[in-house]
Amino acid sequence: MIVCKELNKEYSTKAEMFKALRDSAPDIISLKRSTIQKSFEKGLGVNAKSIDVSKLGTTSKGILTDSNYYYIAVNTTKILDSHSDLHIDGIWNKTVNEQQGKNYLVTDHKMELANVVAKKENIEMLLAEIPFSSIGKSYTGNTQALIYKVAKDDIINPLAKEWLESGSDIEASVRMQYVNIKLALDSDDKEDIKEKENFDNHIESIANKSDFESIDYFWVVTEAKNIGESSLVLRGSNGATGILDNKNIEPSPADTHKQEPLKNTQNDTEDTKSKGHKLNKFI
Repeated sequence: MIVCKELNKEYSTKAEMFKALRDSAPDIISLKRSTIQKSFEKGLGVNAKSIDVSKLGTTSKGILTDSNYYYIAVNTTKILDSHSDLHIDGIWNKTVNEQQGKNYLVTDHKMELANVVAKKENIEMLLAEIPFSSIGKSYTGNTQALIYKVAKDDIINPLAKEWLESGSDIEASVRMQYVNIKLALDSDDKEDIKEKENFDNHIESIANKSDFESIDYFWVVTEAKNIGESSLVLRGSNGATGILDNKNIEPSPADTHKQEPLKNTQNDTEDTKSKGHKLNKFI
């Protein structure tokens, strides 16, 4: 028997499961899009490490090595998470434009004064393509990181400041809402031509394939919104997050890679749940 966790059912064959997924895809996608998610709750449980500047490419080095700033990677692409969601390159392009200057850095996803690490006006969101090896991962190739750039002097939470300065392991988690999703199936059924194409187009981009016994289907997330904040947490679901280790790097000229806001803005949605490990209990 084959278990489909999305449908909470068992099927005798993959073909039966694929049909059920195809028929239920609109409802599943609607549910995924309507839910405010916190990436640390999605459960890969891989420890993050500081980004190794020496392994960055020339392009990334040009925008990520000013020693007066923290560069906090709050999400990375090409990791298949425990909900079978795959973030692909370009997922954050729109939100970087539309949410620029609107998101806080906090602890534990708590939008409360005591948990603010950096004010929204002091945060620049940017994207950078970095090798997985620079964040201590054995995966091959590069990942696109959503990064919060914050001046060290703009960290206003004393406990978070102490934690960041200590260099201790810490992870980041993005509060997000999915916008565009499509189903990918490893199916030869003629009814699944589009889903099979999605599968073939993205299966090889999954950096952590070895974490799974088999991958028969997944959900390709092509666009997401970063809603209101990202957080420092003790353990993130996508372990390929963390802090750029830019010690002993000479300050570089002001970053000229800022993106101009678009005319339309994305609506912020608040979520009242707060789960998981609590950073402020430990720092």
